[in-house]
Amino acid sequence: MLSVRHLAVVGFDEIVARKYLPCIEAAVRAGHLNAYSIVDLESARAEIDERVASVSFKPREVVYLPGSSPLRPSLVQSEVITEAMNGIRARSGPLMVYIATEVQAHEAYLRYCVESDVDSLVEKPVLAPMANGRFAPSHISKIMEDLVGASYGSPARHSVMSLSRYHPIYNEKAVDALRERMTQWKAPLTSFHLRAAGGVWNLQREYETRDDHPYKYGYGMMMHGAYHYVDLAVQFLSLNSLVFPDRRFKLEVSSFGAFPVDQHARIPAPSAKEFDDDSPRWSVGASENQRFGETDITSTFRLVDADSARTLTLGTLSFEQTTPSVRSWKDLPPDLYNKNGRTSSVEIEAQLSTLFSAHVHCFDVPQDANPDKVDAFARITTRANASLLPGERYVSTETFNGVFHSDSNRRLMENWLQGTETRSPLTDHVMPMKLTEALARSLRNPGWPVSIDFLPQA
Repeated sequence: MLSVRHLAVVGFDEIVARKYLPCIEAAVRAGHLNAYSIVDLESARAEIDERVASVSFKPREVVYLPGSSPLRPSLVQSEVITEAMNGIRARSGPLMVYIATEVQAHEAYLRYCVESDVDSLVEKPVLAPMANGRFAPSHISKIMEDLVGASYGSPARHSVMSLSRYHPIYNEKAVDALRERMTQWKAPLTSFHLRAAGGVWNLQREYETRDDHPYKYGYGMMMHGAYHYVDLAVQFLSLNSLVFPDRRFKLEVSSFGAFPVDQHARIPAPSAKEFDDDSPRWSVGASENQRFGETDITSTFRLVDADSARTLTLGTLSFEQTTPSVRSWKDLPPDLYNKNGRTSSVEIEAQLSTLFSAHVHCFDVPQDANPDKVDAFARITTRANASLLPGERYVSTETFNGVFHSDSNRRLMENWLQGTETRSPLTDHVMPMKLTEALARSLRNPGWPVSIDFLPQA
């Protein structure tokens, strides 16, 4: 039985207040936590104080650290973090930490937790290394390996908040069903295609000013919503180890991207003018590409046997934000969570050679009157060689209404607070982060392949 601990929430944004505070309150009432505290930056004091005043379930204390957003790791800041966290521990007892701050700061807090044997839950993606104020994706793998290595043998448990671990469609319908068939038939995954359309509409001035999901530091879609689906892709590709447990594989990816500088040509001129988003300065050419992170990325890949050079799986990964949105407002509303009109549509096609195919389409269904009220609809269509596979149908379709993506996040949070979270440990995110690095690096040289060792998840 776990002793009652205290939760430190690092970064008290709208997501935490709206989505996770009820989970935290339930954990306190159930006796899993004694209370919670907030850690944030002094520069955000006014915003945090206002948000705390608006919620009914109050923190025990709010600790403000010196600095401005985003907080970047450094020796001095690490010492400040250690002092703040140890102070909370001294006042409130054994600690667990939920890291929900801007992605640049994840590493510093996660490193504290790993080195101090403190349970942690870090938001996706795990980290975004920076060098000279710019995103440095080539550092991802080394830092991940260091953190995971340092966590071995520790009693602390570290998890990652990712949509695709407890999702009722992606995980419990698609991945689990494919796992059963691959195990039974000894059939490899030979083709995999994933397209995640984010429906995010940012304006040119917002790329320059926003510290919430920023692009101005050189990272974009890959370090924002795409990680959920990179994580999911790795789960699908890892199923090949059921058929070839002793094979070594390499994953080769080649990518092209679109960037904020391209937006002047991609958003229709009448719409851009209506939003005061038609500044001529933004049509100066491709030299701006590396200053801002990508908005859209599409990649091709192959999973190849490292010893024989034989191709096992071919596929595509597409993460796009310049897709249908519900945004109709010029300025970001302060009282709206879905500030840029995001609407999601995800399609997955997984094929087992000449035997079987599963197609998943899960998409948001917005409510016209309220952009914050969005549920989802899902359809799974399978095709099979039923003449060889008893129990299968040539074509079958199953539909699901009222799919709320947030439910899977809440399930992960609830399990972590109770000490029972096992589906999303930090160790299982080494490969998704390596693929994230490969995709981000491949964007630097469009069309040129980047190769990584593919290590299946257990």
